[in-house]
Amino acid sequence: MAAKKPLCTVNAVVEAPCGVVAALLTTVSAGPVGPDNAFFLATGPDPAMQLRGGPNEFRAALAGSPNGIRVEVDRAQAMLAVEGQWWFRAECRVLPHPKGSRVTQQVFNVATSRRWMVPMIARGVEGKQRMSMQRLLERISEHLGCSAFLE
Repeated sequence: MAAKKPLCTVNAVVEAPCGVVAALLTTVSAGPVGPDNAFFLATGPDPAMQLRGGPNEFRAALAGSPNGIRVEVDRAQAMLAVEGQWWFRAECRVLPHPKGSRVTQQVFNVATSRRWMVPMIARGVEGKQRMSMQRLLERISEHLGCSAFLE
């Protein structure tokens, strides 16, 4: 993705090795979403979500969204991205941190038309992303048996 200014950025720390956290978040393959596949989506809006495609780009149907969502994974860069609706893209990166790993999530406006509408639609997106990240951190903490917290 071209360098664009994010609508919001949420940072967190996971007290586990960067490689372990990156592997957990970038293990994605075609098939049902669950604790061993697309962990970051496992408690999403559709518990029976199925991913199609691969190995680095996937699609999943989502009720209420005619195009579903797109999931992109770059395992070498410890990055994953989720795109949905007509404007939303969230990128998540796992980076080294003195306490283990820093997980950074950024939300971007990727609308190709009606970009002017996004600020109205995305109102409150930072708060929603912080809550989403907190839920993910709780699941990571439980799964890996380590501390995880928002910065």
